[in-house]
Amino acid sequence: MDKTITISPYSMASYYVDVFFNDIKLSNATCFFTKRKDTLYLVTNWHVVSGRNADSKICLDKMGSVPNKLRVYVPREGENSTVSYDDDFYMDIDLLDQEGNKLWYEMQKDDRMVDVVVVPLHEVKGAYITIEDAEEPYNEQVYFEIASEIYIIGFPFGKQTGYIPIWKKASVASEPELDVEDLPYFFADTATKSGMSGSPVILYKDRPVVLMSESEKKFSRHWTKLVGIYSGRIGADSETKGDAQLGRVWKPHIIQELIDSHES
Repeated sequence: MDKTITISPYSMASYYVDVFFNDIKLSNATCFFTKRKDTLYLVTNWHVVSGRNADSKICLDKMGSVPNKLRVYVPREGENSTVSYDDDFYMDIDLLDQEGNKLWYEMQKDDRMVDVVVVPLHEVKGAYITIEDAEEPYNEQVYFEIASEIYIIGFPFGKQTGYIPIWKKASVASEPELDVEDLPYFFADTATKSGMSGSPVILYKDRPVVLMSESEKKFSRHWTKLVGIYSGRIGADSETKGDAQLGRVWKPHIIQELIDSHES
């Protein structure tokens, strides 16, 4: 008999992604879902869906291939509110229409790409949850600052650990209220790997007492908050800059700005 376990909702809200050109796998990454009004969106990095470096626009694949499909592994719903993961259960999400037009929303500031995209989803399957579903109640006034401990939830080892993500601890390394290079991100002090691109970054801190929301019928044992979208380390692939183990965390307000700019 399979064993039933209970895991964090945030672990259920971060998803492993294989990135394809046709049937050729190019890379792997991480994504999450958000729901605004009645539409579900996938959130990940611009460099994941475009196959290009967000700063230089240089193609990331040595053969020059760029993605046209994401394969997102979502859990299958079972009996008695249980879920399970399966290598053969996933959603294929097209990145281009038949004319080659982009199906994601992107944003550029001057000559630099904001390394976050949202992809509107019209057909979904599986027992997915959104990043908002994972948040505990009573978190309206959660505050974080320089040196706060945060977590990057993604897949640094690909599928080596299955479809449940790794929680990589980091700390806020630049003032989060300030932009860097006039772009809406801050730095996190951490060492990560490429498979974590597109990971949700959250504040997750124990409360001194447990609270319960009568309306939601949910307990709150932690202060929780989505604080950004992770996109990789500065200088990790550079021979001249060196690796300072500083990663970019893009601010979450970008998600709504992307939706508003393309749907208003």
